[in-house]
Amino acid sequence: MMGVNMGYRPAPRQSIAKKYAWLPVKTNSNKWVWFEEYYKIETYYDENGKPPIKSLTWDIVLTKNEYLVWCIKNTVTETKLVTRRSAEHYYKEF
Repeated sequence: MMGVNMGYRPAPRQSIAKKYAWLPVKTNSNKWVWFEEYYKIETYYDENGKPPIKSLTWDIVLTKNEYLVWCIKNTVTETKLVTRRSAEHYYKEF
């Protein structure tokens, strides 16, 4: 049925994607990752609600160990993050 309101879904602040580096990828700490898994975190807007000016997202590329440290430091906001795999679970709560 066209035009039916499917409910309010808040826009996610960040999305996290686990990827595999078939080609060399440079992380934010200036390390090169090649033939390994890495994490790409895309931030759509900051704490004040402002989007980035030059592109659609701010991108953070992290290695496995850097991602582990990032998760430990961001445990308070981790519950509000939506990963691509857990998006269905996140939206079922509302």
